[in-house]
Amino acid sequence: MKKTVLSLFVSTVLMAPAALADAPNTDLQLMPYPKEVTLLDGKTEINQDFSVYISGYSSERLDKLTQRIIERVQNQTGLLLKDPIAKNKDQATLVIDVKQAAKSDVQNINTDESYQLVSKNNQIVLSADYPDGAIDGAETFLQLITFDKNATFVPNVKIDDEPRFKHRGLLIDSSRHFVELDTIKRQIDGMASAKLNVLHWHLTDDQGWRIESKAYPLLQETSLGGQFYTQEELKDVVSYARDRGIRVVPEINLPSHASQIVKAYPNLGSGDPSTYEGTIEWGVFPPLLDPTNPEVFEFVDAIVGEMAEIFPDKSLHIGGDEPLYGEWENNTRIQKYMKEHDIKDERGLQAHFNAKVQKILTKHGKDMSGWDEILHPDLPKTITIQSWRGHESLENAAAEGYQGILSTGYYIDQPQPTDYHYRNDPIPTGLTVDDSLHAGETFETYTWRKPRGKGSDRTGTLTIITDKNGDARAFTDYAGKPRAEVFVTEYEAGKRFVGHFDNFMSYTNFVLDIEDGEIQPDTSYQVVGNVRWPTSGEKTAGSDIKNSAIPEHTRPSALPKELESKILGGEMTLWAENVSDETLAVRLYPRAYAIAERFWSPKDLTDEDSMFERMQSVSAWATVSVGLEHETSPYTMRVRLAGTTDVSPLNTLATYIEPAQYYARNWIKFNNGVYHQFERLNRYVDTLVVESYRVRDMEKLAASPTAENLKALQSDFSTVIGNHDAVVAMMKRNHSMSDSVAAAKAAYEMAKLGNALVDMKLENTTLSSKDIAKYQKQIADAAQPKDEIIVALVRPVEILLNSFK
Repeated sequence: MKKTVLSLFVSTVLMAPAALADAPNTDLQLMPYPKEVTLLDGKTEINQDFSVYISGYSSERLDKLTQRIIERVQNQTGLLLKDPIAKNKDQATLVIDVKQAAKSDVQNINTDESYQLVSKNNQIVLSADYPDGAIDGAETFLQLITFDKNATFVPNVKIDDEPRFKHRGLLIDSSRHFVELDTIKRQIDGMASAKLNVLHWHLTDDQGWRIESKAYPLLQETSLGGQFYTQEELKDVVSYARDRGIRVVPEINLPSHASQIVKAYPNLGSGDPSTYEGTIEWGVFPPLLDPTNPEVFEFVDAIVGEMAEIFPDKSLHIGGDEPLYGEWENNTRIQKYMKEHDIKDERGLQAHFNAKVQKILTKHGKDMSGWDEILHPDLPKTITIQSWRGHESLENAAAEGYQGILSTGYYIDQPQPTDYHYRNDPIPTGLTVDDSLHAGETFETYTWRKPRGKGSDRTGTLTIITDKNGDARAFTDYAGKPRAEVFVTEYEAGKRFVGHFDNFMSYTNFVLDIEDGEIQPDTSYQVVGNVRWPTSGEKTAGSDIKNSAIPEHTRPSALPKELESKILGGEMTLWAENVSDETLAVRLYPRAYAIAERFWSPKDLTDEDSMFERMQSVSAWATVSVGLEHETSPYTMRVRLAGTTDVSPLNTLATYIEPAQYYARNWIKFNNGVYHQFERLNRYVDTLVVESYRVRDMEKLAASPTAENLKALQSDFSTVIGNHDAVVAMMKRNHSMSDSVAAAKAAYEMAKLGNALVDMKLENTTLSSKDIAKYQKQIADAAQPKDEIIVALVRPVEILLNSFK
């Protein structure tokens, strides 16, 4: 059940003490969930006499933590505290007991963040060996505050906690769309509340250079829009983050994504200076820095020197991703240099360049980190590889002795189902399905094809093995990626296959109708994220095809236990092509809490229903306690679109629709010629949360169509129908929303169909194959993106329809 903001605070935490003691630990509305939780009898009341006392080691950072706790307790309770700084330990409601100062003034990858929190005998004690543990534990304390009809309180509990991974990061891209300082600081507050500990700040790219450089001022002065952070502002952010237990790692792209660098200083590029005009377009562009030019390394030395003065963290990210080697390949001077230095190819030249950059970083006390593309055996083992291309990159890096961080599967600039992110673990696990054919088993392999919004079609194979008991297992292969298990949900050999898997960038579900060995393109599709892509293909191997065999393909490998320590953790990426200062929070939260749990909590915490319940609870808590805007900014944007504070028609429709997921929105913009920095991000779709929690619940109801569940569904369908005229009228009044009318109409048609199907179910009516085909076509039409919107309501309606088969 989707909970309202108010009722989210009233959770299973509020059970009577006896019931609480017997409840599963995940009944506590905490995220990330602690490592060990013991529920105790009783509770500690939080009232106007609440006070805090620092015991043991004290510092300015802990004093600031105390003030934040006091402010947030007041935010969460609405109480004005009488005397919130206790004079002694015995009088305090919350005692913060830190044993000693941090081992170093600057946080690092080995900072100890463990803590213990005990609530009993009308007092809460938060203990930690070092300050960073207390900072993390304070967020757990604040999440524990709840209420019932009698009081506001913290349930009595004993928590022992520490993170699973050392690196738990978030990348924020300020280069493509500038992010205001207040917004950055608010996200740092959010990161701290989710126990994230690394802000990876992407500050330079083709479209803009957002750092004040006093050595090379044209970098920021010629950036589009002229927006940048001064060095003092950057230092202030670093200090703000440190107070909250967060490291700040800057990224400066070298030698690729260099359009803005060579626009400002053409002499640093490898190509024709007359072509260096910068770009407002999104994509990957040719400019590369010239690795043979001494002035390039003078530039790098100066910039790194400035960065070292601003960012004390040991790590500096050099990017290094997506190099287009054309400028190097076509430059005779560079080709001559490669021959003279026995460099066999451009990838080797990039490693040669990076080795020189590494020496500069070492001079300034920095270690290099970068994307997959920088991995090369010639570089020292001190570098850290951040993988955007898959677990196999991490595995390869670890095997060669390098540390790694996973970002594959955590691209939250893309709308994606949260459970897809949640299932994605930073540790490579290997193939999870038996792909061998055993005695008494049969198989069939289909080669499939589906279009993409940009670029060539995606192709691959799907193999289904049926064992002697009639049970099926399946896997898919496609170019460039290792074999992956497909979880079978429906299968009739030679006729129909439905199954899903998580690929390296998205959730994918196969829905294939098969006839005479052909995948039927009119009714077959793959759902990528929430977008349907027509799929065709044919059977190319099988037990009934002479001399055929299961295809050979690369298999993923499980990381050896002894190498798991090389995986430092994971990092979400919030790229800003389709993200503005105003919409950033909607993309980031509340999903960030679920992903943070994957980085912090034990690996075996995998219950997705629990995750969704707790995430929605913490979402409301973060709005009140942390001051995040993911719940409030959509309302503000809708008020602007509607021209009135009564936006209930827009809110109602938003409950049942979603933005097109994965890269679908990017591709739609590309094909419409608006994939650039000035594409407007003020449409109705930009106000939508990434997934519909209510539709997720409706899918469960439709899958179990009891009379009670059918009536619950009918209530939702009636809501959409009753809302239709008002929302269409509101959309038509503003040209910025007029294109979204198509989505509203499709939702209306799906609600009517859903209502009719419920009536038929309640009346035990059967449907002919002709009627089913007609309704399937109606559903398929409604499922297509409309103004970049997906009518999520199609999913429970389709489940209902399939129950008639």
